[in-house]
Amino acid sequence: MSPASPLVVVGVATRLRPDGLRRLGASLAAQTGLDDVRPALVVVDNDPDGSSRAVAAELRETLPWPVTYEVEPDPGIPAARRRTVALALEAGADALVFVDDDEEAPPGWLAALVGHWQASGADAVTGPARRRLPADAPGWARTSDLFDPTGRHRTGERMTKAYTNNALVSRAVLERLDVPFDDAFRHTGSSDLHFFLRAVREGFDVQWCEEAVVEEHIGAARLDWGWYVRRAYRSGAGDTVARRLLDPGPRTVLEVLARALARTGHGVVLAPLSLVRPELRSLAVRRLASGAGTLAGLFGHNYEEYRRADSV
Repeated sequence: MSPASPLVVVGVATRLRPDGLRRLGASLAAQTGLDDVRPALVVVDNDPDGSSRAVAAELRETLPWPVTYEVEPDPGIPAARRRTVALALEAGADALVFVDDDEEAPPGWLAALVGHWQASGADAVTGPARRRLPADAPGWARTSDLFDPTGRHRTGERMTKAYTNNALVSRAVLERLDVPFDDAFRHTGSSDLHFFLRAVREGFDVQWCEEAVVEEHIGAARLDWGWYVRRAYRSGAGDTVARRLLDPGPRTVLEVLARALARTGHGVVLAPLSLVRPELRSLAVRRLASGAGTLAGLFGHNYEEYRRADSV
């Protein structure tokens, strides 16, 4: 490793998930293929009490990278993500890699992201977030694509959107997009979708890397129909709000209406089929809830999932 090697900061925004952060940290310590990279870790704790401070101290002892830990007392995911960006830029990062605190990274994950970024010249790179369900997860959860929203793409495919559960973003993008995560999404989520939609609109090249896989652990609280319907609704509404913030004109309204109709129509078709094919039930429910949320977003309505103290 030389001083000319790129400084790649892995940024984690966390809140009340010390065990998840510890598991993620262990997987980062096992990363391989980073001989020509200078990795570092930034942890931003959105709990004013600093509940992950002790875990960050552990990571300083076990992770062979520089570790920075700071508390962001301003509540909400956008504030935590903005602090992560600020710390990465202050450190001189060439790229910032976002990953969530409920995820685990296989050994070649970071090398795959960085390798594709360097080889392709892309401005940002994203990859799959595969869901790891508990052994006793109900059948409907195993057949739902809500737990695998990124789908499958070929490596090098240009993306029109991405999320911060698994994404590398170059310094050029971070410096161009001032106020990178909008407070309009403080309690609802989707600030990351809005960020990447902005990046694409600015002409930045966002590419897929199928080999850069992370695994997301799905907790028991998410294996509930109520949570499932609310999340599907929120995802649809967040998508609409993000797109309308970028372009509030009639073209966006028409596109949203078409998207809402398609999602709802798909759900209506799947609903009767699910009576004889139970594996379709979760898909039907998701399409109907997402369609309703997509339409509600036109009127500025969203579900404030992260306002609740027990949100997951």
